[in-house]
Amino acid sequence: MIYHRPIPEGFKIKTATITRKADGYYVTLSIQDNTVPDVIPVDSVKNPIGIDMGLKSFLIKSDGSEVPIPQYYRKAQKRLKKRQKAVSRSKKGSNNRQKAVTRLGKAHKKVADTRKDFHFKTAKELLDNHDLVAHEKLNIKGLAKTRLAKSILDAGWGQFLSILSVKAVRVAWPTALNAGLVTKAVNPRNTSQNCSNCGKKVAKKLQDRIHSCPHCGFTVDRDVNAAINVLNLAVGHPASSKAYRATVRVASGKAR
Repeated sequence: MIYHRPIPEGFKIKTATITRKADGYYVTLSIQDNTVPDVIPVDSVKNPIGIDMGLKSFLIKSDGSEVPIPQYYRKAQKRLKKRQKAVSRSKKGSNNRQKAVTRLGKAHKKVADTRKDFHFKTAKELLDNHDLVAHEKLNIKGLAKTRLAKSILDAGWGQFLSILSVKAVRVAWPTALNAGLVTKAVNPRNTSQNCSNCGKKVAKKLQDRIHSCPHCGFTVDRDVNAAINVLNLAVGHPASSKAYRATVRVASGKAR
């Protein structure tokens, strides 16, 4: 067996699951660690961030920065279609068909592996720079039944949020140090509609990409406004709207 990473001292192997994939066999080890990480209390965090998942960008942060969406499946569609045609045209039961099926499986696995690697790297970047990451509690299964299903599944929101929450409290390999960071899911209701500065509801249609509050004059990108609302809900008080406006002031030279 080829070990991708060493097993830390003090961990006990509980189960081993063997899985056959397109490019060979894999062994997944389930290991037990009896230590419990000390998670940072929400009221003690020093550098929190809110994120809003999207399809225009993979995620928008409450500080105004964003992570571009890679769209791995859409970019690989031509190659996958070509491999699928080779399977369909080959004779059932033949060696050529088996080879074509294997090539198709490897192509799909490459897309999935590349997406997962992107999710791990994005989660690591967030947790390296922030001690609390707030996000919306999304109904992925429900969203996957809409006309945006392909784009949503290609983005892999569910897998990313799962990786993010596990990495926040998991043991940091291979040093066996407790991470103890916080991820918090909040109710997404009205996070795009409410003003993150004054709290008033500002109705918007899906095509409206700028939040402009008629009550307090706060103007910002719609997704950034949602990310700030997500962070405010997570920490229980306004946490980043002032900081974001200060950033806008420095960048533009105008007071908001």
